[in-house]
Amino acid sequence: MKAGILEAAGGGSPSRDMLRLTVVDIRDETHDVKTFVFRPDGGVPAYIAGQSMTLKLELAGEALFRTFSLASAPDGSDTIAMTIKAHAKGRVTRWLHDRLKAGAQLDAHSPRGRFTIDSRRTDRLALVSAGSGASPLMAMLRHLATTEPGIDIHWLHAARTPRDVLFGRELAALQAKMPRLRVSILVSRPEPGWFGFGGRLGRRLVSVAVPDFARREVFCCGPAGFMDETRLVHAAEGGGRELFHIEHFASGAPPSPPAVPADAPAQGYAVRFGDKQFTAQPGETLLQAATRQTIVIPCGCASGMCGTCRVSLVSGAVDMQHDGGISPEEEAQGYILACSSRPKSDVAIAL
Repeated sequence: MKAGILEAAGGGSPSRDMLRLTVVDIRDETHDVKTFVFRPDGGVPAYIAGQSMTLKLELAGEALFRTFSLASAPDGSDTIAMTIKAHAKGRVTRWLHDRLKAGAQLDAHSPRGRFTIDSRRTDRLALVSAGSGASPLMAMLRHLATTEPGIDIHWLHAARTPRDVLFGRELAALQAKMPRLRVSILVSRPEPGWFGFGGRLGRRLVSVAVPDFARREVFCCGPAGFMDETRLVHAAEGGGRELFHIEHFASGAPPSPPAVPADAPAQGYAVRFGDKQFTAQPGETLLQAATRQTIVIPCGCASGMCGTCRVSLVSGAVDMQHDGGISPEEEAQGYILACSSRPKSDVAIAL
């Protein structure tokens, strides 16, 4: 594959947080899930269990960006890993599974994200996942197995069939090291010989699998509908909203834009990005404006949560309404989220 340093669209300086990764191992987890192990040039950057990375891939001359959770824990090794499912209609995930080989190199942004085990407030946890959403939670569990093996933790994982269950053998091995780790596996299509839970996640099933669910701090990752249902169950049982955390990459419908200021020019505002210049229409985010004109800004969730679309505001002013994807410290350094920022003047941005 061909991989190069990411530049601001059409030119500019390389992004300072880009890494060059070399593929050192690829492991089959299930029929459609593989773990890709990478060794970053210059060593593994500091990261927190649960964070994600955005890969840059060049397919047929087109630069594509995709964000994946890290499944590895920050354990001092010289590699990092991503456990990725190949989606039937997924251009990038299918390419990764079919074409990426050991020895290949590609670029990625440094790990980011606020869905981390370090954000927890309690020592009674539930890690709830569906499908490949188990990846960041396994990173958390691997980290806790090393740092706090005695922690009270319940792993609840949902899969389609017993053959789709991820990390089964490792979970069994971790239970030998972590005496207070309990594991519950749910499959929606049980097969002969399956003795775990069957059906779909709901309040009754959760009350049996994790009787004290509402008293646990929950980290949840999976399809949007699964996470919504899990949140509703936690709330219905009396769980506090502040004790429920989700990882979110799916780009659903964008929030409704705010009212356009009366003094906004009808033609919109000029945006300079590298050597490209385009116009953001009144009420349009920087990401929406760039996408409309086929200018690539790396993006994960498009809703202000994941932080993938962080850019530097070189000049001008924006109205940024995000959902936790950027820290106050980053804002103080001049960073903004393109998906959540609407220009209030002509602006210049850079990766």
